[in-house]
Amino acid sequence: MQSAEDAKPADGAAAALLAALTRKRRLDAATPKESALWLLDRLLPDAGVNNVPLAVRVEGRLDTAALQAAVDALVRRHEVLRTVYLDRQAGLVREVLGEDTPGPRVVVHDVVAGVPEKELREFAASPIRCDGRLMLRVTVFRGPDADTLAVAVHHLVFDAASVPVLIAELAAAYDACAAGRELPAELRAPAPALREGTPREESLAYWRTVLDGFDPAGLDLDCTRPAPARATLVGDTVLHALDDETRDLVRGLQRTLRAPEAVILYTAFCLLLVAHGAGPDLVVGSPVNVRPPEAQSSIGYHVNTLPLRLTVDPGRGFRDLVKEARTAFFGALAHSDVPVDAIAHENARETVSWRDTLFQHMFNYVPVESSPALTLGGLPVRPLHVETGFSKFDLELFVQSGADHIGLRFLYCSEVLDRADAQALVQRYATLLHTVAAEPERPVGELDVWSAEDRALSASGTARSVPDTAVEADRDLDAFRASPDGAALALAAAAARCAADYGYPYVVHPLDARHVAVVGRAGNRLPAGVRGEVCLVRLDGATHVATGWTGSLRHDGTLELYGNAERVVLLHGRAVHPERVEAALSAHPEVTRAALVVADGTALAFVTADERPGLTDDVAAHAARLLPRAVQPARVIRTEALPLRPDRGWDTAALLALAAAEPESEQDDPDGLVGDLCGLWRDLLDLAEPARADANFFSLGGHSLLGAQLVQRVDDVTGTRIKLADLFDNPTPRSLAQHLRTPRDDN
Repeated sequence: MQSAEDAKPADGAAAALLAALTRKRRLDAATPKESALWLLDRLLPDAGVNNVPLAVRVEGRLDTAALQAAVDALVRRHEVLRTVYLDRQAGLVREVLGEDTPGPRVVVHDVVAGVPEKELREFAASPIRCDGRLMLRVTVFRGPDADTLAVAVHHLVFDAASVPVLIAELAAAYDACAAGRELPAELRAPAPALREGTPREESLAYWRTVLDGFDPAGLDLDCTRPAPARATLVGDTVLHALDDETRDLVRGLQRTLRAPEAVILYTAFCLLLVAHGAGPDLVVGSPVNVRPPEAQSSIGYHVNTLPLRLTVDPGRGFRDLVKEARTAFFGALAHSDVPVDAIAHENARETVSWRDTLFQHMFNYVPVESSPALTLGGLPVRPLHVETGFSKFDLELFVQSGADHIGLRFLYCSEVLDRADAQALVQRYATLLHTVAAEPERPVGELDVWSAEDRALSASGTARSVPDTAVEADRDLDAFRASPDGAALALAAAAARCAADYGYPYVVHPLDARHVAVVGRAGNRLPAGVRGEVCLVRLDGATHVATGWTGSLRHDGTLELYGNAERVVLLHGRAVHPERVEAALSAHPEVTRAALVVADGTALAFVTADERPGLTDDVAAHAARLLPRAVQPARVIRTEALPLRPDRGWDTAALLALAAAEPESEQDDPDGLVGDLCGLWRDLLDLAEPARADANFFSLGGHSLLGAQLVQRVDDVTGTRIKLADLFDNPTPRSLAQHLRTPRDDN
């Protein structure tokens, strides 16, 4: 058997793992908070979405032997850095390795660039797996005349508050090891292990009361796209520093409203979300450090995210909203011992993806204090900003507040937000802060949220150049340049083409903004990137004539049409344009026509096509590749013809009768797999009888943790291991059975 020294060059934790096999192992079940992170790992096993990276630029050459000794010392000192996790089908378990466990091997890479930005991004984004090894990595990127030290730690054992502690202790240990001195006494002593207690019943009752009746479906923004069928969580960042005038106005509000700066900035963030279609009943997540005062230097995952709820009444002033936000903020802090994952599943709601949590937006306020210059072995050190390239939420606002500056970092999910829209949100937030500071008593519904850039684009009336990939409609749109009446004809022609070409969204260009506007619910004209009703502008420039179509003006001057506003239906609490689903279904080569009907919260798709075995499954799989999960039909039904009403709309009653009359077909389940899965649905969801073949697991009350159990049960019953993401992609017994029957290379 290898000795610890023999194993160390391959992996510093290998020896400890070998030793662990020879002794009785204590494996503890993970907490709900830890399990939530693990589920995200299982959804995206090849992404470092849970990594917490940090890096420093060292003006000189590091002694890698001394660095290795320093890393080993920190792992010995902190129990949490010796905590490993094992991914079991039934759940996540953890184990604390012995005090003799060495740290991970320090890896050295030679690089050409001064600051290896590409290498740092790849390092930060590479996953740290729950496979029994230590949950951190250390790498030195060796440049021509300077080194870059990079560390990545899994969020399960680390958080943002741990970063300065780790850097300070690593520097002190490195200095001692590089000089050949004994470690300082405080680094030789084991760090106290911080154990978070069980949430108080009083706190659990508080959050149940606060969140009672909240519907997370109202959190979608009018400037975002629906999340794709399979998430990647690819993210990007926009940075912005408030100008001195706005900073001083905000801090003046802090005094006049007698509220912390964090509360003022959070309230303004809620206003920004409401102005873009969310709410008015909002929940925004806000992380808080739950370390007790005597343990502020503890390394670990000691953050709870508070679901801050605020209802934005447009008739009230900003001052009143700040008072309500302050009450919510301090009430949440007083009951911060409850991890949100312990109560998230108590809210009765339909879930169509892992994203459907209590919140989709985060607010993170971090006071920044000046710190002494850092050195390593006497060499000057400069901190570097490192991003993983992922975002767990649609939008996260990080505020760094210092004595003379307020910096904003908007982290957004690129799957649902374009960069131009994210940049516009940052500018609008800065504008909003300036506006509310100047008029804190004015009803917030009357405040101008749009930035100077928005107003300039709206007033220009000039279309910008557009990509060649945009759908050409110039011959119909010459009339746009002539008059609003001509614009009406051209828009009708574009709408007809939208239906005929099955395009979604349908891009119309070029436009003259003098004749076309997108209007919000309150009748206000919306800026680029924000969805609303497409209206024609009369020659007086002030009168809007509604067209009945939903759309948005893009930043390049084009118009996107989404569908007829009168046909919008609610599915899982979200507004859905049936045209989009019908277009995706009709794009299947065997489908001639398609209709979507939503009844009792379930989307039923009806298609006309020649009959053949497996057709409806193929059509459903085809639609799943084109549509976000939230708008995918739960069931596809083939029919000879689609019944119409006299007004040419779908005869919904006749279609629903057709669906009710269609029996479960045994030929669609030749091996009995669908029936077996229907039984699993019944057992896990506590149903009175086996589920139907088209029963959506999440619509019936399933959630991620139950989904992980279902994945294990599927393995037990079928002998085939699937991923949790496969269940999200195939949430019905019929679709999951089809997935299980399909040969695939990876498992």
